[in-house]
Amino acid sequence: MEIRIRPILAIIVTATVAAVGGLFVVPRLAQLAPSRSGVPVVPTTGTPASDLPAGSPAAGAAAVTYVDESLGWDWQVSCEPQFQRFLVEKLTGQQVRAVKVVLVDYKSDSKLSFGVRYPDESGAQANANCFAMGGGNYTCSVGVERGEPGASLDVAATLAAPYTLLDMFLARGINPNAIRQTWHWATFQPLITPKPEGTDQWQSACLQLSRAR
Repeated sequence: MEIRIRPILAIIVTATVAAVGGLFVVPRLAQLAPSRSGVPVVPTTGTPASDLPAGSPAAGAAAVTYVDESLGWDWQVSCEPQFQRFLVEKLTGQQVRAVKVVLVDYKSDSKLSFGVRYPDESGAQANANCFAMGGGNYTCSVGVERGEPGASLDVAATLAAPYTLLDMFLARGINPNAIRQTWHWATFQPLITPKPEGTDQWQSACLQLSRAR
């Protein structure tokens, strides 16, 4: 998977993940990086997400909603509990009360700063940008830059918003790339799951894209 960062013209600098072991990231502004304070990512002190049934939200998780505002694409999505667990485990202690993920039509001037590519640099790509709306509320816009409906595009679209939030909160400090390089595909479970046929192949656990009819 690859993430590309365009010039930041928005209020909040958002980001994605570094190229490490199957993670393909090509930021347009800067390389991917580590946590702002160097604080390790640890699970919540509540019920560990790993102890919950698959698809269950973690205790104290932020509210997550998905909205389709695209004229060219439709999605079938049920990623709310997976996204909630991801936020609890990876952004513990951050003020994230609610996240709205909006599917939009990609345009050259969309200001979707970060692109997630899967399965490689030339693969399907979904771009995203997240904005703080105040009070711990965030809105993340996701658009398809290239690719055809299928498993690869589903993975890119599933991870575009989570990658962006993770980078926005954690990729800080003198050398943010150091943290980005600790992120692997497995970091983004349970939003994606390994395919049975190979450890380096992933599939979305909860999202399918199709062209609008």
